[in-house]
Amino acid sequence: MVSKVVNVNDCEAVEHPKHRKFFVRTMITGADNPALSFHRGTIEVGGAILPHTHEKETETYYILSGKAEGTMENEKKLYTSGSLFMAPPRILHGLENAGNDPVEIISIFTPPIK
Repeated sequence: MVSKVVNVNDCEAVEHPKHRKFFVRTMITGADNPALSFHRGTIEVGGAILPHTHEKETETYYILSGKAEGTMENEKKLYTSGSLFMAPPRILHGLENAGNDPVEIISIFTPPIK
């Protein structure tokens, strides 16, 4: 493994095909770091990371800005800037924009999803 410096502005924002109005920038992949992958995401107004599971990855979300309703199994909770939540493998989870501004997040997968 070698060191790497990445600026989010140099990463292409791609609309995620399985979610609604969610754009993700992959900054660190499993090829860069076999322990994790690191992603910067934007959930536009009216958008959502629809509830889903991962077979072997733990997904950790950190809310940089905005307001989102998070789903963890059968529980829903409001998250704002500074909130973090972690979904272990096989746990249903998702985030839906609950405000009038985009929700900016960091998403980390361990082990890496890509």
